[in-house]
Amino acid sequence: MRLVVTKGGKSAYDETFHPGVNMIRSDGNSRGKSTIADLIFFALGGDLTEWKDEAGICDQTFAEVALNGSVVTLRRDISRTGSKLPMWVYFGPLAEGGTSAVEGWSKLAYGRFGDREGFSQVLFRALGIPEVPSDDANITMHQLLRLMYVDQMTPVNAIFRMEERDSPNRRQAVGDLLCGVLDERIYPSQIRARQMEREYAEVTSQFSGLMRVLRRVDEGLDFSDLLSKVTDTENARSKALEEIEALRASRYSSGQGQSGKSEELEVLRRDLDKVSRDIVAIQRDVDRLVLSIEDAALLIADLEKNLVQIGQSQATGDAMGRLVFSFCPSCLTPVTGPSDAHHCHLCKSELDEAHDLSRYARLRNELEMQLKESRALQQERVKDRAALEERLGGLQRIRGLLSEELLDRSRHYLTEADSKIEALTRSVGYLDRELIDLDRERRLAAEVTELSARKQQLNDDLNELRRNIAMWISAKEQRQSAIYGLISRITAEILTLDVPSDIEPVTQEGVRFDFGDNEIVVNQKRGYSASSRTVIKNAFHLAMLFASCIDERMKYPKFLLLDNIEDKGMTPERSHNFQRLILQLSEATDVEHQIIFTTSMPDQKLGPVDKVWHPYP
Repeated sequence: MRLVVTKGGKSAYDETFHPGVNMIRSDGNSRGKSTIADLIFFALGGDLTEWKDEAGICDQTFAEVALNGSVVTLRRDISRTGSKLPMWVYFGPLAEGGTSAVEGWSKLAYGRFGDREGFSQVLFRALGIPEVPSDDANITMHQLLRLMYVDQMTPVNAIFRMEERDSPNRRQAVGDLLCGVLDERIYPSQIRARQMEREYAEVTSQFSGLMRVLRRVDEGLDFSDLLSKVTDTENARSKALEEIEALRASRYSSGQGQSGKSEELEVLRRDLDKVSRDIVAIQRDVDRLVLSIEDAALLIADLEKNLVQIGQSQATGDAMGRLVFSFCPSCLTPVTGPSDAHHCHLCKSELDEAHDLSRYARLRNELEMQLKESRALQQERVKDRAALEERLGGLQRIRGLLSEELLDRSRHYLTEADSKIEALTRSVGYLDRELIDLDRERRLAAEVTELSARKQQLNDDLNELRRNIAMWISAKEQRQSAIYGLISRITAEILTLDVPSDIEPVTQEGVRFDFGDNEIVVNQKRGYSASSRTVIKNAFHLAMLFASCIDERMKYPKFLLLDNIEDKGMTPERSHNFQRLILQLSEATDVEHQIIFTTSMPDQKLGPVDKVWHPYP
């Protein structure tokens, strides 16, 4: 990692931190070590609300980091008055991104807003960390850094960096996520289960209330023969209309005609024509939307396929390695190998694996954002089509009524059969009224049936979801037992290598920690001295880092920032021993990691004192 802090366009601090152990040290306190630690926390995505004077007068931070091998540069503006500040992200090294303040950079908000992602979602995707919501909000990069940054202001008995309005459930979710024991299905499913429980209660209340009202209006209300009633009434109405048509036809056959056109008929015809034109126009819009939906579905399928192919391409490149030629493909001359493995054996150009990884990450991020936007637009199209189809159905019903009324009024009352026609017309009116009542009952029956079916479906889905949650939790607890045990074992081993103190000999079984309760307990005792509790806390955080180097299931980013190794009355002998212990543990680990710690009691055997940071260029 490289950290650059600027003021007035000039560098106020520029330091590259190498893999392994990095010590920010000085002789004495108040020399700027904690200020640098705070700036690292902020540059990586932390929400820093209280700024030290030296840092607060600076303008920007730049952090060049490696995320799963991809080099990414992060830029943030310093503000003493604001919080939850956005981040600019550049997929590539700082040397490239620094040439332009805009081109190639993506500005991302602190948190998610609607369909727009925050910078945490982009960084999580690059790190391979699943995005998991907690009870009140999505877990952010800030929440992860609270477990990777041990500062001086947080009480020594707390695991997480101190924060107002903290949530035990969120702490537990963050801890389980970084330990790799969090099944990303559990927390969203638990939230979904609570939503379904509320929805089930609401549907049950609606169903019960509707049934009480119906029984109060008509105790004998029965929906079972509703369809047969509707069929019989429609048949009777059709028969009456047929008789009316037959009587009217007999009048015309007797030679009595109709002259002139009624103004009322003309109005009906104009209304019918207008409704027909509206139907054609809406049908055209529906057809256009159907084609758009089909085209968008093909685009979404292509984007999903491209995401899979990018992953396959990267995996193939990792598995097969770079292509090696024995002979030049142009002149067939034997090709001699390069003197350096970091150069192409054919053209001798310098190879940059980090650039390739950054390009894969950038392409994957762009495709993810395109896919999310395409899916959102597709949902809008589907909603628009449904609305148009509903309107089309209503217009078609109106056209049917207008056509029927126009046909009925086009014939005149001309023969002696008028009395029969009048009687039949009245009966049709009665039947129409009955059909209206039956339609009201039909809608009630449909609502009751829909609520009943919805209630049953919710109950079935909720029971299945609860069974899945129980199964996932059981599997999670098995993984948790193994990984928590590994962290406890490494913590105990580190404490065993501490200088003699008030900490009794400790084993793996003697180390207990709880992310939700935000505490570590050793040998079932909490009353250790402040310096011993500092050692216990730092030992636990080191154990989490080194456990992630051993167990690949852990999602911990293998980065640790310690700013209190000699806090709370630590003696020089104990601090020097702990510094050497950190270095020994790091050198014994083959997996790449990074530890940055500050000290005002540097062990001179580890090297000369570093430069002191000054806030001015």
